[in-house]
Amino acid sequence: MDYKIADLNQKQYNAVKRAEELIKEETGKDFVMIAWEKEK
Repeated sequence: MDYKIADLNQKQYNAVKRAEELIKEETGKDFVMIAWEKEK
């Protein structure tokens, strides 16, 4: 399967950033999420 870096709208981008913040709160570490999506 082929993947590409995801094209995110503002709502999706905000969800990823919230997830990063939650991970930091839970672990104390800064993790960066990279969004990939399947090419159609």
